[in-house]
Amino acid sequence: MHPDRAIAPMALRLQQAAAAQFVGRDRERALLAGLLVRGSGPAVVFVSGQGGIGKSALVTATVAGLDLPVVTLDGQLIEPTPAGFLSALADTVRSDSIRSAAGAGAELAARGIAVLVVDSFERLNLLDAWLRNDLLPALPADSTTVLVGRRPPNMAWRTAPGWRPLLAELVVGEMTDDDATALIARYGLSAEGGARVRSFGRGHPLALEMAAEAVVRHAEPRTSDGLPGEVIEALFEVLIDDLDPAERRTVQVASILRRVTRPLLNAVLDRDGQDVDAAWRTLRELPFTSLTRVGLELDPLARNVIAGGLEIREPEYVPDVRRRAAAAALRDAGTGRSWDATADLLNLVQNPVIRNSYLPPDDQQHPVEPAVRDDREAILSITEQYDGHDGAVAIGHWWSAHPDGFVVARGPVGEVTAYSVVVRLSELDRGLAESDPAVAAVLGHLRQRPLPPTIEALLHRRALGRRRGEHPSPELGAMVVDLKRLYLQLRPQLARVYAVVGDWQTVGPAMRIMGFGRLTPEIRLGEGTFHVCALDFGPGSVDGWLARHVLVESGDASTVDAQGGGSTLLHPADRPPVARLSAREREVLAALVDGLTNMQLAERLFISERTANRHLSNIFTKLGVRNRTSAARIAIEAGLAG
Repeated sequence: MHPDRAIAPMALRLQQAAAAQFVGRDRERALLAGLLVRGSGPAVVFVSGQGGIGKSALVTATVAGLDLPVVTLDGQLIEPTPAGFLSALADTVRSDSIRSAAGAGAELAARGIAVLVVDSFERLNLLDAWLRNDLLPALPADSTTVLVGRRPPNMAWRTAPGWRPLLAELVVGEMTDDDATALIARYGLSAEGGARVRSFGRGHPLALEMAAEAVVRHAEPRTSDGLPGEVIEALFEVLIDDLDPAERRTVQVASILRRVTRPLLNAVLDRDGQDVDAAWRTLRELPFTSLTRVGLELDPLARNVIAGGLEIREPEYVPDVRRRAAAAALRDAGTGRSWDATADLLNLVQNPVIRNSYLPPDDQQHPVEPAVRDDREAILSITEQYDGHDGAVAIGHWWSAHPDGFVVARGPVGEVTAYSVVVRLSELDRGLAESDPAVAAVLGHLRQRPLPPTIEALLHRRALGRRRGEHPSPELGAMVVDLKRLYLQLRPQLARVYAVVGDWQTVGPAMRIMGFGRLTPEIRLGEGTFHVCALDFGPGSVDGWLARHVLVESGDASTVDAQGGGSTLLHPADRPPVARLSAREREVLAALVDGLTNMQLAERLFISERTANRHLSNIFTKLGVRNRTSAARIAIEAGLAG
C-alpha cells in the first residue's frame, strides 16, 4: 500500500486534488521527476524561487504523479528544533518510535519512503545544520529529500565535506505565456480580459490569479503594467477596496498575524467592526487565504503588502494590534508547550535578533555548523586576537571540557569566520571555575539566586568573529540567532541565560534590548576585562519574554513593569533608533548596503517602487539621517548587513 494512503488519507486526497488542478510547467515537472528516480537521484534537491511563484504547487503535482512513497512536511507548522521536527515527522507517518535522527531513518526505511518533501524550508532556518549533519545522513541511501523554499542552498551545503556532488537545484521562474493562458482559463475571461491579465501577471502565478480575480470583479481594475511585485501590490489593493470598511479592517488586522484563529480574532478586532463569525467568513471568502490545521492563513505576499501598507498609513494602529495579539498568544502559550503560540509571538516581535530566528529575511542566511576537531586552532586564534593569550587559554579549557558546545560560521572555502560556545548549567564542568573567573562569577551568582532543580539555565561563554570580534556583524549575528534555537528548545523550563562580553560600551545597548543586565563587579582575565551579564526570562519563560518584547516595542512599558519578574527591557524611548524600525523597514535598510537603486530594491523585496520610497522616507526619519549612505552605515554597525 502507498504509505500516504495508510498514513494520511485526507492529506493524500488534498494532494491529488491540487495535482489535478495544476497546469503547465511541463519542463520543470520533467526535470524534477528525473531527479526523483529512486536509487539514482541526488540525496537532496533544493527547489527555490520567489514567493507566489508556484514552488509548492509544482512539487506537489510532480510527486503526486510518481509511483513513489512520499512523505510531506510543512515547515510553517514545525517547531524549528530537532525534537519539533522529529515530532512532526512522527505525527505524519503515525509512528511512536521516531525520537532521534537514527530512528527517523530506520522508520522511513521500514516504510519504503523514497521521497521526503519539506516545504517552506526557509522557516526551518535554525535546523539547517542539524538536517545536513544529523538527519539526512541517517535517511535511506536510495531516498531523496526535497527542500522547498525561497532561497537556494546556503554556503555550508557547498563547502561541507561530501555534500556538493549530492545536491541538485531547481529554480522556479516565470511561467510561459501558454502556461499562463492555461492557468487563467478557469476564470472564463474574454480574449481581451485574458490578454490584460497576462500583461499584468508577467508569468507570475499569484499575480496572474489575483489579476484574473480582479478582472472578474472589476471590468477595468485600477492597476498598471509593471514589475510583478508592483502589480500584485496594486491587485491586493483592488481586492481590499472592494470590501466595506469593517471587512477591510478585518483583513488588515489579519495581515499582522501569523495565522488567524477565532480566539485571536476575538482579541484583535475593533469593537465597532465585525463580530468573530462575520470576520471569519470575510477571510474565508478571500482568494488569497487558505485553511490549515492551525487556522486561516493569508498568502505571505498578501500579509507583507497589506501589513506594510497599514504600517505606513496608520503607524499608531499596528502596535495596538500587536499588543492585543501578544496577550492572546501568551494566554494560549500558558495552556501548555505550544509551538503555534510561540510562533505567533515570534511573528509579532520586531527585534531582528529574535524575529530572524523564525522569519529570516529572504536574502539573509545563517549557516552555523557544529565545530569539528580541526576547528580548534582557528577558534583559539580568533580568541587570542581579541581576548589575548589568557583568554585563549580559558577557551582552550572550554574546548577540552565541552567541545560539543562550540558552533562556527564558515567562509567561502570552509574557513572559520566566527564561533560561539554555550552550555547548559546542568551539564557545566564546574572545574572550569578554577581557570576561568567568568565561570566562578556565574556560579557565585547562581548561589545567591538559585534556580529550582527542574529549571534550566544557559551559559553563553563567548562569541567572536574574525573580522570584528564581538562587534555586530552578519557572521556573529548567525551565532546569536543559533542561540535562539536553544531558547526555543528548552522552553518552558529555561529561566536564565548568562553571557560574557568584553566591550560593554559597544555590545551593551544590544544586550540591554534583549533584557540582559550586568553583574558586578567586572572580572579580569590576563590583560582583558570582561563583564558577566544575566537575562532572567521571568513569568512564562521564553514565551513571556517574547510577549514583553512586543509590549515594549508597542510602547506599553507600564504593562511590562506591572508584570515584573524578569530582567528589565529598555523603555521604547531609550531603544536605539534601528530598534524602532519595523521588520519590513529593516529589510529595506539591509538592502541599502548593497547599493541598490529604488527599483532594484523594490524588485528584490517584491514590492512597488512607490512603497520602497515610502519605507525609505520612514527609515530616514526614524534613524535621523538624510541620505542612503548614512542609513547604510547604521545598518552595518548594527550587524544587519556585512
